[in-house]
Amino acid sequence: MKYFWLAVLALTLPLLLAADQFDRIRRPAGAGLLYPPEADRLRAAIDQYLNEVEPIELPGPVVACIVPHSSLKACGSIVAGAVKPLRRGQYDRVVLLAPALFTEFRGCSIPAVQFYRTPLGDIELDGPAIRRVTMSSLIQTRSVVYRMSAYTNPEVNRSPLHEREFAAEVVLPFLQVQLGTFKLVPIVVGDLERNLHIVDGKPNTALDEEAIKDIAQALKPVIDDRTLLVVCSEFTRYGAAYDFTPFNNDIVRNIAELDMQAFNLIEARQYTGFKTYLSDTGNPITGKLPILIALRLLPRTSAGILTGYDVSARKTGNPSASVSYASIAYIDGTRPIPEPVQTPAATPVPAVAPVPEEPASPLVPAEPATPLAPAESASPLVPAEPSGQAGSGATSSAATEEETRAGSQ
Repeated sequence: MKYFWLAVLALTLPLLLAADQFDRIRRPAGAGLLYPPEADRLRAAIDQYLNEVEPIELPGPVVACIVPHSSLKACGSIVAGAVKPLRRGQYDRVVLLAPALFTEFRGCSIPAVQFYRTPLGDIELDGPAIRRVTMSSLIQTRSVVYRMSAYTNPEVNRSPLHEREFAAEVVLPFLQVQLGTFKLVPIVVGDLERNLHIVDGKPNTALDEEAIKDIAQALKPVIDDRTLLVVCSEFTRYGAAYDFTPFNNDIVRNIAELDMQAFNLIEARQYTGFKTYLSDTGNPITGKLPILIALRLLPRTSAGILTGYDVSARKTGNPSASVSYASIAYIDGTRPIPEPVQTPAATPVPAVAPVPEEPASPLVPAEPATPLAPAESASPLVPAEPSGQAGSGATSSAATEEETRAGSQ
């Protein structure tokens, strides 16, 4: 028996030691860059955006929404338009689909942590829901590591993923303010394409319909009446920096027309129509894959309403480089609008240190100023500006790296 326990100790000790190498909290990557790092300043900004949005009379509750993922200054009012109708205590769970902006990998990934931190507090991940959805081979969990040796040691050769993918970070504080306490299933959507054949030395790709269908099927069991579905996406990214210049005259007007075509299809839940639109226009919509997944999940009784829209070229006066921001709320008229419920507010956490012009820590992502051409990162944890396609020009994430299952939740 003594030798038995020695053998058990020998087998489990490496696992116990390794457990300390992974973080239980996914830390903010965009604080100080995309939004204020201090809880009081961030809360004040969110309150101001929410107060400035005109209330909309809706025939039912918001069951899902699409919101932008740029800086708070650029899109705060757009995000507010979609989340303002939400009621405190209305939802117990939020399933959030965000595009991979800096990392290339197959399928979807969820951070293997217990909490997702924002300046307004820590959001607990929904462990049981995550264990259920990760039964699909296309949805994996992945450890979060902030030790620089994991990225600088060539023997480890780890690539950052959740440590720097920040597309979900702007909307989460809005949800904390509006919903109060909820559990989170944060999903980063990677590559869902398949190679068809080689054309002019380059692979000709197409959307992997089966993969999108399988992911939606895996998520359906956790999308119930107490779950809010949130998608993060920007829309038309126009300019040489995004390799998308389909027109050179009346640029702002043409961008708006291109955006409205997409909005009409998305609001009407037209999966095939939106897929055809993407193929015909080549519009580099960052969240096209999360949107396609969501269109397979939305209730048939729901319909989308455009709650906010702006084009950066209108503000900057520079039509040669522009990004479109929009929010769409899906309303289900068959469900009653819930009454507000008192739930605990998020507990503020210590503010993240402001980021200097030259990031002192390679854990701090480079500011995604809009619009800039992609640049080389000085550190494996400092992402370059995302290009027009999600994941374009990004550091490839090794598919063979260890994937920590949601059982560690």
